[in-house]
Amino acid sequence: MKNNKIGILGFGAIGEEIYKKISKKIINGYRVIGVFSEDIEFKKIPKKIKCKSFDELLKKKPSIIIEAASTEACKNYAERILKNKIDFVCLSVCSFADRNFFKRISNLVKKVKNKIYIPTGAIAGIDAISSASLSKELKYVKLIQRKPPKALLSNSKLKKIKKETILLKSTARIACKKFPRNSNVAATLAICGLGFDKTKVIVVADPKVNKNIAEVEALGKFGKLKVILQNNPSSNPRTSRLTAMSIILSLNKRKCSFLSGF
Repeated sequence: MKNNKIGILGFGAIGEEIYKKISKKIINGYRVIGVFSEDIEFKKIPKKIKCKSFDELLKKKPSIIIEAASTEACKNYAERILKNKIDFVCLSVCSFADRNFFKRISNLVKKVKNKIYIPTGAIAGIDAISSASLSKELKYVKLIQRKPPKALLSNSKLKKIKKETILLKSTARIACKKFPRNSNVAATLAICGLGFDKTKVIVVADPKVNKNIAEVEALGKFGKLKVILQNNPSSNPRTSRLTAMSIILSLNKRKCSFLSGF
């Protein structure tokens, strides 16, 4: 089987974990041919796959690029990726809370043959929410995101949090604006469900927890859904270990012809 060539944009905790899983052949049919991040020269990976610029990554002609960097990187490079006929896996889903960016990308994907993939990330129940939304049977979605304060706040603000504190009670769009590195679950729920302005989000800083806890509640004609996922964080407290695993699932779905739970 010919391996699909993968480029990775961003090499923090999640980018590194994705690279390790693909390199260990946890999933067959893929190989990493290039990695670009601003600090790539300090990363302990083979020199031949280090890219000092995004243009250098494009020159390696990947068939798919996985973004694991930031909303800024997503907005800067997504259109170039798609216009170069490369499939795009996006982890910084909060980028799409920007109406203009969402509109540009939505219009662009109608003109190109390649695709954007948004993994499930650090949440479960997306299949049910998507099904209900597509069938016009989804009426209400709420996410309570509970994390340790260090995952949400700067060091200067940590000392003020002595007990469970609600930092935000609003919509997915506002959550993505206020906490762009912590609200990708909210953005994914919004895209799969009722949209950024109808998806309710509560962000809680809780000194008593050491996990990233996502509680999703959805209501509609289909019934009621409630999912609580207690995610172990990656080496970056803002992100969960399950996020990298969801990328592997997306890659597997991309190449498989026998799919379950699809």
